[in-house]
Amino acid sequence: MNRPGDWNCRTCKHMNFQRRESCQRCGEPRGATDLYSGGGGGGGASFGGRGSSSFGTFTTGPDVRPGDWYCTVANCGAHNFASRSSCFKCGASKEDSITGGGFDADMPRMRGFGFGGGGGGVGGGGSSTHPGWKSGDWLCSRSGCNEHNFANRMECYRCNAPRDSNTARSPYQS
Repeated sequence: MNRPGDWNCRTCKHMNFQRRESCQRCGEPRGATDLYSGGGGGGGASFGGRGSSSFGTFTTGPDVRPGDWYCTVANCGAHNFASRSSCFKCGASKEDSITGGGFDADMPRMRGFGFGGGGGGVGGGGSSTHPGWKSGDWLCSRSGCNEHNFANRMECYRCNAPRDSNTARSPYQS
């Protein structure tokens, strides 16, 4: 749950506790202009999606829009805005990601691993193209979350939504 003072990383959009001075996930230092991401107890406030900060990035969570894309080069998996021609995290070009099995925001629940493009996709022999994924791991189906969760979790570690066996699929399930 979000609490007063929690903040979203400008770089990877991970929600961090107020006490953190740098992002738990990527190590990016907390900026003075980071906006509070939650509403405290009532479910969270929205600041209008992307574009309201001086960094031109999302101000709340993973706000995926049509045309946005996920980098699949070298198992990067970073979410990139539609306007980007290269991945903000690894620098790979959008074209390299697309030819390597990339995809856009029309399928947000499949983030973090490609389909087709060399046999590494969903159901591709039991191995995920995203490092750290294991059999039974699942993606949260709550709109705007889509977070990777380990197989033993019965609720999403990020938003506490219950595991939904129909929509939160593992990359190993067909």
